Amino acid sequence: MVNFENLFHIGIIVPNIELGMQELSSRFGVTWPRQPRTSETLVRTKAGTSPITISGVYSTEGPPWFEVFEAVPGTLWASQTSNIHHMGFFVENLDDEIERLVAEGNELEMEAVDENGNRISGCYLNTDLNVRLEIVDASLREKMVERIKNS
Repeated sequence: MVNFENLFHIGIIVPNIELGMQELSSRFGVTWPRQPRTSETLVRTKAGTSPITISGVYSTEGPPWFEVFEAVPGTLWASQTSNIHHMGFFVENLDDEIERLVAEGNELEMEAVDENGNRISGCYLNTDLNVRLEIVDASLREKMVERIKNS
């Protein structure tokens, strides 16, 4: 079940990552442990499986951490009017939670997959309200929190 106490980050899309980081620092007093990293991830959406190159960084302060991405036009990571892209939650059983949320009317928008199409970490689900959830298997909590703290 997605529970508020399992919220670990809030994903924010910005048009320019450097300016976005500066503004978030000024407004909320957060700091950044490093410059943004650019990485390529293989994702599966309704349109198929393809790589995406994205730049992002987590705030030093958290949880919940700010996860800031630079917008990627024409993708799920395009700039939105709210600029809040997603809220990330740990769940005990990823498959069961996906099934439950889809049955409640959520759309499975994206899954991180390996070269064989197997889900490897988490996924995005959304509704018409456009409050996107990222759910990640709770077995990855320790590893992800450590990675965020050391990034």
